[in-house]
Amino acid sequence: MASVDLGVSYEDYCSDLQRMWYLRKPGEQNVPEVVSQAFAAVKGAIEAGKAVLKPGVQGWQVDAAAREYLVQAGYPEYQHALGHGVGRYAHDGGPILGPRWARYGETPYYTIEEGLVFTLELGVMTERGYVSQEDEVIVTAQGCEWFSQPQNAIYVV
Repeated sequence: MASVDLGVSYEDYCSDLQRMWYLRKPGEQNVPEVVSQAFAAVKGAIEAGKAVLKPGVQGWQVDAAAREYLVQAGYPEYQHALGHGVGRYAHDGGPILGPRWARYGETPYYTIEEGLVFTLELGVMTERGYVSQEDEVIVTAQGCEWFSQPQNAIYVV
């Protein structure tokens, strides 16, 4: 398994993305089921958070939807926030899409506003390695839209 966490800066704005590849072992034809299942759970959790993200909600509510989905799929909770703001910096401050943990202070309680850009990122550890994804969304009047092209399948090498 290989993951790349990257970003670019263009006209004073930044991005923050993560992609993963499965590196086949000699003679291996397919991605192992344990990796495919983990990828589906990660993707589903991100989609669950995305479905809640809209103006007027608080960041912790978005994180809670993703966290609940992942736990229901049989994986442990991730030990960080689901997402953070992206703008002039890759970690731009403001509201955080995170749990109501003391280390995040008041940021999970901030109200989400239209026009903000966030990452949606999480991963799970498997016996074959860490399966993760990070994409970006922009908050619209009705909810949010992908700001980056999401990874919809495991890249295989």
